[in-house]
Amino acid sequence: MRHRNVEVFISDKCKQSEQVMNQLDKWNISYSVKNITNSPAVLKEMQAHSVYSTPLVLINGEKVHGFQKNKLQQMLGLINRMHSSRTQFSY
Repeated sequence: MRHRNVEVFISDKCKQSEQVMNQLDKWNISYSVKNITNSPAVLKEMQAHSVYSTPLVLINGEKVHGFQKNKLQQMLGLINRMHSSRTQFSY
């Protein structure tokens, strides 16, 4: 599997931020966290991607805004792997 650089921009008390991190943990995906709550520099970094609310996930520089489970799976290359691991039966 190719190397992934995953960054997650979050803010305190953001339910969707928690959901994103919990899902990445379930999938055993390594990521770095950038909290905008008390960091104007991190907020500015997030806004440079034309995003003004959390969560923002950057996967090798590509954006996923909000908690979009299916889009995260696709961009992380998990959907094909998950489908290929299923056995299909014909009756």
